Amino acid sequence: MTDALLAAGIDRCLRAGTTVSRSSDAAEPPAVATPAADTADGAGGAANPSAQSSDHAADPPTPEALLGAGRPVAVEPLQEADPTVTLSRLWNNRANGRATLFVVPNDGVAEAVERLLLSPVGVREADDDGRQFHIGPDRVRLDEGGYAAVPTGSELTWRETHTTPEPTGLRRGDSTREPNADSEAPRRPVGDEPEASERPWLELRADGTVLARLGSVDALACPPRARFPYAYHRDSDKQIRVVDFAGRPVQRYPGIAAMRRGGFRPVPAPLVPEQLFDGSIEGWWAVLPATATE
Repeated sequence: MTDALLAAGIDRCLRAGTTVSRSSDAAEPPAVATPAADTADGAGGAANPSAQSSDHAADPPTPEALLGAGRPVAVEPLQEADPTVTLSRLWNNRANGRATLFVVPNDGVAEAVERLLLSPVGVREADDDGRQFHIGPDRVRLDEGGYAAVPTGSELTWRETHTTPEPTGLRRGDSTREPNADSEAPRRPVGDEPEASERPWLELRADGTVLARLGSVDALACPPRARFPYAYHRDSDKQIRVVDFAGRPVQRYPGIAAMRRGGFRPVPAPLVPEQLFDGSIEGWWAVLPATATE
């Protein structure tokens, strides 16, 4: 499938009059289209797809406009609209002066990629209360060392909110209750107030229950252990140690898989667009369904 998508993308680039080079280096795009010298020299605001009128700013960019903009274009086959893969490939190319032509198998995947990359860029959804983020591959590293953890159970979601904070923690009497939830142990403290700004809180939720609250997306950079129900780290004996929010021992396991079976899972970090991109991506991408080339 990937070879067929790559071939379709290369064919479109050649028909647009570009020169295409191939690469077998896994760190590089599989193909890069270079515009003809006269196109590259003459490319200006009118040829740049990001220079389209505001009336069409919400329209998905077209392959024709991208290939006519006078800059190198990386051909990137995508079998599905995975947020991590799509966003990372786009920004890697953008940072290296290349636009990206995503070649996908059908219109359904094309629409999913466009939804991901059109405003609001890189998020699952957005409303007046804030954004809901996609889950990324990284874990949340803690200031004290180790990583954040929560009980296994419902799907985790990260979202912003301007709603006045409510007490955080796990509900009693369900499958995600805290160990010793009925004890008199002190509850985990509520997250810090956002610092003199109107920036939204960032909440980690499971089935509507707030498990953790941070002052903003910036607080994802090594937050304190006390912001999460649990944490874990690997000791010198290679065992995984799970502790509660106060650092008190809970359990130990031979590995992450055993930790999951024991009822605890790592907290995945969200994909926050402004932490991935340091510039605009408008005009730097387009999507080509392979079916459109048949």
